[in-house]
Amino acid sequence: MNIESNSARQAYPEQQRTRLIENIYSTVADPGAWHSFLRDLIACTNSRSARMLVMNSQANRVISSIKYNIDDNYHRQYTEHYVNACPWRPELVQKRPGRLYSTYLHFSCRQTDFFRSEFYNDWAGPQDIHHGVCGTIYQDSGRTVQLLVQRTRGQGHYTEQETAFFNDFVPHLQHSFLLAGQIAGRSARAEAIAIAAGDETLPFLLLDFSLRPIYCNPGEETLINTATTLTLTNGQLQIADDSRNQRLQRLLRECLAAADSRAFHSAGGILEVPRPNRTSLQLLVRPIHPDIPVLTATPAGYVAVYVYDPEAGVAVDRERLSRLYALSEAEIRVAVAMLATPDPAEVAKRCFISLHTVRSHLKAIFAKTDTQGQADLMKRLLVGPARRR
Repeated sequence: MNIESNSARQAYPEQQRTRLIENIYSTVADPGAWHSFLRDLIACTNSRSARMLVMNSQANRVISSIKYNIDDNYHRQYTEHYVNACPWRPELVQKRPGRLYSTYLHFSCRQTDFFRSEFYNDWAGPQDIHHGVCGTIYQDSGRTVQLLVQRTRGQGHYTEQETAFFNDFVPHLQHSFLLAGQIAGRSARAEAIAIAAGDETLPFLLLDFSLRPIYCNPGEETLINTATTLTLTNGQLQIADDSRNQRLQRLLRECLAAADSRAFHSAGGILEVPRPNRTSLQLLVRPIHPDIPVLTATPAGYVAVYVYDPEAGVAVDRERLSRLYALSEAEIRVAVAMLATPDPAEVAKRCFISLHTVRSHLKAIFAKTDTQGQADLMKRLLVGPARRR
């Protein structure tokens, strides 16, 4: 440990350091504990306020943040505009990450220049914010985490010794971020499997952010092994027919993008997989969005691929279907026929009606069942309350 750190340790009671380190590691299991850490950090360093910003890799956009003793309105102004208007920010990007710097001692912007800036006159000054320590304390491929602690004019600037005290905690902060990300990853995976399974009895495959399978229940594995046109090749779900496989890969990517962006309106899609001399399988693909609160980990998106085998049969209670959604007999026939084939033309043949009539019935069925398309309707029929289990 260097002389600065030793001097910083001597200047602050060991009990304060111990409490702050305990607060840091308690955030691994409880992200809400960051407020306690910021509160105690402010108290023991004679500071005014503090913010922890989770930013993009370029550190020019705030993704999420935690603050203490900053007015909500001022904080919103900061994250939306003043974060990039701060006179220290261009220089901060060039400074070595993994430590904090005193704005008074370690930046070329002098205090007189700071007082003339838009940042001070429109944002910092009205709050009596005159001094600070700031720095990048953690980075990965997609995130930059910065810690900023502020003082008033009367509290004075942060000295070298005080800045060293802050930097003594950076390794603990970095370790806590790594631990939290690992735990969040495992928790997200477990929750994604639970969401995909739900009360569902259909076999399914769960794909991660690289669209590789991380979970396959026994029913799904059996269907893949026996369906010569549906395979897991080099860890990727594929269909032997090239055009259908392209549609599948496009659908998987669309669902993953919906999961990553938390586009909860996305219902996924449906794809038919022909089998030689047998009824086609139907794939129901939908995004899975586990909700795991964590400061630095990227929200995990997953894709669930359900396989419906019409030969195995899924019984739909027609009376319950009518009662739940007020479907007519003709609409029920079309809805049930969709379980055998997603092709409206094939449904028309099975029901002995025109393609135009099928599309008209489907439009009415979508409206009555509050579904957004064929994939959403299939999900409602296969896993909804009208299904006999």
